Amino acid sequence: MEKQTGRLEAFSDGIFGVAITLLAVEIGIKEFNGASNTGLWQKILEKWPEYFAYFNSFATVLLIWMGHNQVIKHLRATNHWIILLNGFVLLLVVLFPYPTRMVGTFIYTDARNTAVAFYAGFTGSITVSMYLLNLCIINNKKLLLSPEKSLPWFRTMMRGQLVGLLIYVFAVFSAFYSPYVSLGITFLMWVFWAIKTQDNDEELV
Repeated sequence: MEKQTGRLEAFSDGIFGVAITLLAVEIGIKEFNGASNTGLWQKILEKWPEYFAYFNSFATVLLIWMGHNQVIKHLRATNHWIILLNGFVLLLVVLFPYPTRMVGTFIYTDARNTAVAFYAGFTGSITVSMYLLNLCIINNKKLLLSPEKSLPWFRTMMRGQLVGLLIYVFAVFSAFYSPYVSLGITFLMWVFWAIKTQDNDEELV
């Protein structure tokens, strides 16, 4: 069967590219009084939370894109609700620089707990959006290239997303006790998502 998802793929890839670009926009060091080589090195080192937040978020967006790519690969065509839910995923992805910047800005302040909790919660909300997209797809299995091969894959992915969501909820609550542990949890989630988004080389048609 001929795939009819070209426009959806192109639009989605463009949004993912914009999101990754926006992550790095705020990273930088403004001119300061009494600038010196030593002072500049100190400013560079002081920015480590922003580097960590960017690196963490870049990897997260990359893995979301990989998972999204796998989802689209199983689709033959789309419908109104799939397009809307895909748009919801993209909305959250393109807003991801907001919680990323919040962590980099407030990690040294008394607001660090809230900043990290918001970051972990926002990441979890993207997981929810992907789960809803997958749920819509399996309820419209006629739009799949090969339902008998794709449905087991979607169900496995959705079980993983529920596990991931529970971990993100735990990270949110952990942030109010130890924000650094919470950030570490979001960091370690790369391994989880990297495994869940392994490419399936099996022919779908």
